[in-house]
Amino acid sequence: MENKTFLEAVRVTERLLNDVIFMCESRMKSTYFTRLGNNKMDFSSLILFCLNFVKKSFQLELDDFHKLLNLPDVSISKQGFSEARQKISPNAFMKLVDVVTEWFYEDGVINTFKGYRLSAIDASILELNNSERLRMAFGFCENKTKKFARALASGIYDIENKIMIASIITRYNTSERDVAIELIEKLKEMGLKNDLILFDRGYPSRHFISYLHSNTIKFLMRVSSSTLKEINESKGPDQRIQIKGVDGEVIALRVLRFTLDSGIEEILVTNVMHEDWGIQEFKELYFKRWGIEVKYMELKSRLQLENFTGDTAISVEQDFYASVYLGNMMALLKHEANEKITEENDGKDLKHKYEVNTNILVGKLKNSLILMFLEKQPEKRTSLFHRIMQEIVRNKVPIRPGRCFKRNMGLKANKYSLNRKRCL
Repeated sequence: MENKTFLEAVRVTERLLNDVIFMCESRMKSTYFTRLGNNKMDFSSLILFCLNFVKKSFQLELDDFHKLLNLPDVSISKQGFSEARQKISPNAFMKLVDVVTEWFYEDGVINTFKGYRLSAIDASILELNNSERLRMAFGFCENKTKKFARALASGIYDIENKIMIASIITRYNTSERDVAIELIEKLKEMGLKNDLILFDRGYPSRHFISYLHSNTIKFLMRVSSSTLKEINESKGPDQRIQIKGVDGEVIALRVLRFTLDSGIEEILVTNVMHEDWGIQEFKELYFKRWGIEVKYMELKSRLQLENFTGDTAISVEQDFYASVYLGNMMALLKHEANEKITEENDGKDLKHKYEVNTNILVGKLKNSLILMFLEKQPEKRTSLFHRIMQEIVRNKVPIRPGRCFKRNMGLKANKYSLNRKRCL
């Protein structure tokens, strides 16, 4: 990522925000945002507010944003903003994600794994405000007494570069394989780059493997012995097999079996046939899939992805893609800051390696990112960036590998209730 910088991504975003065509394509009706001066918040202001890590009491956030931008004396109310945001299509925030992602990959100078762009596809369940409107829009799970509004989020995540290449939020009961195919189709539109994709055991099927084969996508996926008859019949630790695809085509695969420390047998299937890659190499490769789990944890914990700011399908989708955009911007800034920390610690006899404190990074970006978008003078924008970078680098934390925590599973509702937002 040596040629890609956070400030460049800011400039790419700023150009899009000031593009009249982008505004015209992003409004729900052609008559919206046509009369200057009649709106307390124009198109750009509405977008910027959604990108300002809005997580505490909504009216406080609006008042603070109003002061930050030096808007007219009369600030917009929570109800006024909720009505105004309905004029903007969620596609506007998808476009923000796409324009930065396309810029990032445009010259091919990226981190790779043995020449492959290594990514993972996985889905995650999102808790929504438990209203009838959102249960109707996205679906729900239920127990014996209550229904809980839920949505399905899925993404294709570049593990080596920490970038969410494409993502989707959809109905809770949507097939993860169908969403994965939709993501890969978008990846094809953006341009394949010798991709190798990792999948968990919820994805393997004859149809899905046939789809990957027909699109010449390299993959590695965890399977159960009952996934396919041909896999179940292969008993060797590293065995080549052939399966018949849905259209009768013959597909060459490689089945790898090994025992985990827990005593459970792990089975991996791939169409990567490199002779110099043995069981240990594939075992280490599959472990890299954990990167997408870490990304979802970052989105849900650090960015409070499920702390949605509205109770409509449009507001949920806007918030989701805004969070994905912010997650990618954070990845760019974090990469630069970690490189700076590494340079400063080079030659020092330290017990641990150090990295950026992500919570501090998020806190420093609030308001500052918006000010960088609005700053017209490059020198002042750069000065603001360097000041933030110094503060981020100063707040570093040690990397302690091997730590793990028990997951707390179970049905919950209203983790981030809309009427109980923080005031501080």
